[in-house]
Parts: sequence; C-alpha cells; structure tokens
Amino acid sequence: MKTYGIISEYNPFHNGHIRHIEATRKHGATHIAAIMSGGFVQRGDVAVIDKFRRAKIAVNNGVDLVVELPAVYSLATAELFARAGVLMLGALGADGISFGSECGDTELLKKASEAAVNALLSEKLKPLMEKGASYPAALQKTVAGECGSLIAGVFDFPNNTLGVEYLKALKFLDLNMEAFTVKRVGAMHDGYDTSGNIAGGLNIRNMIKNGGDFAPFVPPDTLRAIEEYTQSGSLAYFSNLERALLYRLRTCTPKEVAETPDVGQGGLHNRVFEMGRVANSLGEYFEAVGTKRYTAARIRRILLNLFIGIKNTDLLTPPPFGRVLALNEKGAQILKKAAANKEDNKYALPFMSAMKNLLNLNIPAVSRYAEISSRATDLYGLALKNIAPCALDFTSRIEIL
Repeated sequence: MKTYGIISEYNPFHNGHIRHIEATRKHGATHIAAIMSGGFVQRGDVAVIDKFRRAKIAVNNGVDLVVELPAVYSLATAELFARAGVLMLGALGADGISFGSECGDTELLKKASEAAVNALLSEKLKPLMEKGASYPAALQKTVAGECGSLIAGVFDFPNNTLGVEYLKALKFLDLNMEAFTVKRVGAMHDGYDTSGNIAGGLNIRNMIKNGGDFAPFVPPDTLRAIEEYTQSGSLAYFSNLERALLYRLRTCTPKEVAETPDVGQGGLHNRVFEMGRVANSLGEYFEAVGTKRYTAARIRRILLNLFIGIKNTDLLTPPPFGRVLALNEKGAQILKKAAANKEDNKYALPFMSAMKNLLNLNIPAVSRYAEISSRATDLYGLALKNIAPCALDFTSRIEIL
C-alpha cells in the first residue's frame, strides 16, 4: 500500500486533474487521498460547484478519499494553505505528495524552496515591502539577487510557487514524505490558451459562466453536474455575494477588521474598514482598496474571512480534524491504516464524515472549526442563483462509492 496525497480545489474537476491522477498512479501510488477546499477557495473566491458534488466527481475519476480542508485554511495565505494540507496528509500517513507545476522539476523546486527560506532571513526583503512591493514580488526580487534568475523564475508561475510552499511545509513539519511533481501541459493555471483536451481552471470557469463550449475539457461527471446545476440555479458565483459582503463591510467594527487574517500591519485594516463604508459595489471597493502591494486575491480573502467570521486566533490552531466528503473501498483502507497507526503519528487527527459526531467529541478546537465550517457552508449557499438552505453540513449525504 503506497498512498500519495494531493492538495486540491477541483474548481471544477477537469481533464488536467485526471492526467495528474494517472501520472501519480504511474509513479507508484496504489491509493490516492485528496485534501480539498470546501466552498471557498484560496484565490478568495467561491467554488463553482459545491464541495459534496466535487468530492463525488473526484472519487468517480481516480481519487480514493476526499477530505475537506477547513475553511480557516482554504482562505489563508499560500504558505498556511499548503502547511495545513500537508499536515492533514501527514495525519493520513501519506507516503508522498503529488502536485502539478509549470516546471515539472522537483529538484529545481527544492532549490527554490531553500532559496525562499533563506530570503525570509535576508535583510533585503523587508525594505522592498516597506517601499510598497507585495510579499510575492519582494520575495522573488530577493531570490533573484541572491540565487540568480533561474531559481527566481520559478516564482513566475502560481503552481511552481505552491509547490515551493508544499516543500517548505514538509521541512517545517519534519515529514518524511516523497515529493512528486507533474508538469502541467496546455494552459497555465490562469491561462486562456487550450491544448488538446486540457484547459486551465479559470478558462473553464469563464466558459461555464459565458456559455462557452467547455465540454472537451472536463469528464462526463463534471459536464453533467454543470448542466444540472445550471438548470437548477445551483452554480456559485462571487458576484452573487455582493450585497451580503457590502452589508458585512458596512456593519463591521474596526476591531473586527483588525482581528481578520491577512490584514496585518501598515494601515491596510484602515483601508478595508473605511472603504467599506463608502463603496457602492464590490468593483468600486476592490479598486479603492487594492494597490500594487495588496493583491486582489489578498483583499478578497480578507473580505471572505470577515464575512465568515474567521479570526487571526483561529490560525493558531492546526487543523483539528478531517471531514470526510467522499471515499471508495481504497479510501476506507487509507482511513483504517491511519487509525491503526495513530499512536505513532504526531499529527494524528480524528477523521469523520458526520459533523454531529465531530461536535460530540466536545473538544473546543474541534467545536470551533466545525462551527466555522458549517457557517461557511451556509454562507456559500448565498452565492447560488437559487439560494441553498442552511445546515447542509449536517444533512448532505457523504458519498461512499
């Protein structure tokens, strides 16, 4: 039994994901576990299809077990997003982690991860940020100055950068897990070009929204889900949250903003609060708050964290449980092995499918995270054309395939 883990969003699940899974199997994986974001994703957006259907599609197309990444970390910085996902794979006892990258070169990514760690200790990084550079831009410039353009060029691409964070997390958590990367083909992560039957996730989402022909780029399960959800008004879009988000901005306090993750220091909390009092649309708000230093994704994450009620203090707690969303027989074997080895695993977690059972553990950290997860699911329902009911985390059927 050789288990590989994938940290994912599957927004939506497409042919590129199938290629990744097949490459991971070919590399030697007998079992595959995916740690997947729920309704909200790291770019500061909503997933176009709900987490329950996305998990089912993933298991129908090669994944054996899907466990939800808590909302606290699905809306965190790339570093914390990666660290939480890797920790959960460690809790499952994964032998390796598999991820896509634009370079497809594990050794180059390892060198870049070492350079990134060293850059954090460099005296050059902070002055660049004080001059207005965003953290990613300052990091890349620092790495370029100390390691050269080849390694710095790794950070030009989002999946390379995320791969670097996975490698940093493995070292930080002291996990003996093999890293395996699959070179992305066709469109880049946010690209608009297509190649054969592979297209980037953003491209596919735009085709779905604008009525384009996305069918060649997704498996039948995803195509069927999109068609069903289009008919029922169940596709989710960030724009549908506009009035709810503006309401939250107009009723929050400066203290609540200051306690929200990713706000940090330097006056951003003032901009987030003050512009929320005067903006009449999200477009107007993002234009007023965003700068070269504060990326659009960061501002969206801050707003969604504020909306859900996630606080800085929540990030002090590592993921306290794993919520199972879908699995097959091999997925059950992964969970059984993790349970059998929990005494020897410093990152062991309770893995359960029923939210009620998690609450019955009466562990404060578990209760807090369960509360945030269920609230996030309830608020995700407002992003649908036809608003979904509350309590779906307690009533939705977990898929056993």
